[in-house]
Amino acid sequence: MIKFIFVTLLIIFFIRLVAPFLFRFLIGLFLKKSLRNGTFFYSNMKQQQQAYQDFHQNNGQDNGKTKGGVKIDYMPEQKDRKDFDGGQYVDYEEVK
Repeated sequence: MIKFIFVTLLIIFFIRLVAPFLFRFLIGLFLKKSLRNGTFFYSNMKQQQQAYQDFHQNNGQDNGKTKGGVKIDYMPEQKDRKDFDGGQYVDYEEVK
């Protein structure tokens, strides 16, 4: 029983006091390594540049469409609402 209490207190001590410093240290190492390798900010920079260039090349071409125009392919028929009488009245009781 005493061994169980001692182990429990040791685990609580580790979680409350040692773990925050350990996590801060490990995250600091990770960030330093990422910044040193240049992968923290520029991990997918080439992909972004390629996508940017592709986007602007495709938008520069005029495919016979006016810029900013809207094309509607299908427009469903709207039902006449003249026969709509407002629905049914539902009686309710107030609950207190």
